[in-house]
Amino acid sequence: MVDPMTVITEHWDSTPVPIEAIIRDIGLPLSYEPMDDNISGYIERQNGSYRIVVNSTHAPTRRRFTAAHELGHYIYHRDLLGEGVGDNRAYRTEGTDRPNVNIRPIHERQANSFAANVLMPRHRLTDVAGESTPALAARFGVSQAAMKIRLGRTV
Repeated sequence: MVDPMTVITEHWDSTPVPIEAIIRDIGLPLSYEPMDDNISGYIERQNGSYRIVVNSTHAPTRRRFTAAHELGHYIYHRDLLGEGVGDNRAYRTEGTDRPNVNIRPIHERQANSFAANVLMPRHRLTDVAGESTPALAARFGVSQAAMKIRLGRTV
């Protein structure tokens, strides 16, 4: 089995971080499918292995974050996933057709934190004090809101 953290660190010097390549190199199928707007994506088990599915109608920055979020579930919560879990726009299982009572709000926060750390690695965010949030968000392929949260910026 491939060590996911080794794969991630092999890709961390690229900007934006190539989340699709990371997921592929870990050995997980990743696909994009149209879903209701309130659903961001899901991870599910099929034939003994997992696959990640992301809402193809969402913005590219949202799709990247969702893919990384679902990878976080795979890495940290595999023992809780069972047949999988769906995530709504707020990254909660409520309102999805893949609810999972084992995945609690703490697990969703962990998957969000993982996604932020993978897509916006701390070592790549040094010396950015003079750069604008929109410029950084564009460089890292994330939303301005995600970049603001990651940097602790309020404006």
